[in-house]
Amino acid sequence: MSIVLSCPSCSTRYRADPHAIGLNGRRVRCASCAHVWTAEAEDPSDLPTLQPAPPEAEPAAESKPHTAFRERQAKKRRTMSAAVAGSAWGGLAIACALLLTASWMFRVDIVTLWPRASSAYAAIGAEVNAYGFTVGELTVTRDNAHGVPLLVIEGTISNLDRRSRALPALRAILRDENSESLLEWSVGLQGAAVPAGQVREFRTVVSDPPPASAEVEVVLVADAMPVHRATPEGAHTPEQVAASDTHAAPAAGHAPEPDTGHH
Repeated sequence: MSIVLSCPSCSTRYRADPHAIGLNGRRVRCASCAHVWTAEAEDPSDLPTLQPAPPEAEPAAESKPHTAFRERQAKKRRTMSAAVAGSAWGGLAIACALLLTASWMFRVDIVTLWPRASSAYAAIGAEVNAYGFTVGELTVTRDNAHGVPLLVIEGTISNLDRRSRALPALRAILRDENSESLLEWSVGLQGAAVPAGQVREFRTVVSDPPPASAEVEVVLVADAMPVHRATPEGAHTPEQVAASDTHAAPAAGHAPEPDTGHH
């Protein structure tokens, strides 16, 4: 037994097997106009047999290479983006390294132009000043010559600059245990300019130093901050000696001996 199906679009009629259509109908396609609808049974007649609509075709196989190509292009873009980001960070690291190197090589010039920068260098443990020198460890000893007490001060100065510099002028200061100045004098250094990074020794001797001397300070001339301090051997303690008046200049009998500079 056959059933009749009629296309709702072009009214073309077909004969179909009821088992193929089923009780609930089935989606079919018209052979004349390609219209697709849900078919239901009609009265039989002499009509051509209608074939069920074929299932929807899957995407063509040739589309897969296009998908693979797009994936490769996306991967290339991600790789290029990562390379550009890496290059940017690498360039930034190189620039920072060059900046740090230059700030160290030209530290004296930087502090000369901008004195406040010395505090930044001090924060990392580097002593830098506009004079290009630093005073090293001091050695302070007491001696005696023909019954006259002597105070011998020895030390070094180092050239921090990247070029040779003329010897600076130094000032030595004797202080009591309260850090009050007792005696001040210039330490004259003689000799050729100090090459970059080199060290020069100096020595100065004071005859009959003030008894209350407890501290020695050596500073670069015009530098308000002390460069180094040391306590002489045998210095009086606060219990033994009271603070004495400050002397603006060496008192009689306390004049320092002529100063010398050594390579």
